[in-house]
Amino acid sequence: MMERVLITNDDGFESPGIRALVRAFRKEAEVILVAPREERSCSSHSITARNPLRVREVEVEGVRGYAVDGTPADTVILGLNLFPDIDFVVSGINRGPNLGFDVFYSGTVAASLEAAMSGIPALAVSLVLNGHENYDLAAEIAVEVWKTFRDILRGERNLVLNVNVPDVPDREFLRGLRITELGDRFYVTGVREIAQSNGERVFVFEEVQRDPLFLENSDFEAVRENRVSVTPLRPNLTDYLVRRRLVGILAR
Repeated sequence: MMERVLITNDDGFESPGIRALVRAFRKEAEVILVAPREERSCSSHSITARNPLRVREVEVEGVRGYAVDGTPADTVILGLNLFPDIDFVVSGINRGPNLGFDVFYSGTVAASLEAAMSGIPALAVSLVLNGHENYDLAAEIAVEVWKTFRDILRGERNLVLNVNVPDVPDREFLRGLRITELGDRFYVTGVREIAQSNGERVFVFEEVQRDPLFLENSDFEAVRENRVSVTPLRPNLTDYLVRRRLVGILAR
């Protein structure tokens, strides 16, 4: 019996990344598509709490599904309720990387974490764009990662694998796969004020670059070496090492 895989993203149901994922996974599983109607990048883990969700049927690469007027996390909540026998969730392929602390802003990663919070193992897949836009290769890699690690994914609770694929012209340029940890950030978020004549103050966010730090075993280091980065994530953010230290201080 084929497994049921729910596919979603944060770039919208018509994006090339989700089309590539559907083409790759429909050969291996029963694919169900529930994705945002339009791009919802940087929506993080927000959900639509005070308004109804509007949904329409769509077809993507021969697979019927739903386009949702909501966030990536919304699509997973809706999909898992409409299709209760989902075995895995795959979110992506994101147009651009989801490395380091940027996972906290990512709608792609948030969709996979929403699945994990509901007890469904998930992948978040991103393409680290470099001019080739080789989504088909990234989709092939996603299937391979899923096949390689699905027993671990099934056996662990609340687990997500965050997959970042270097954007290379052909597979021969990839130097394998590395199990990584989250790196830091290459930028901080600054603000720039836009002059107004009406007395109102208007600001825009801008990325302010800082010197990169390629830590050993980090996701940044892996993709810089043209390796596929696979980082295990969980929605539980508890720092257990520091928790033990805090408990020890109180016990004195």
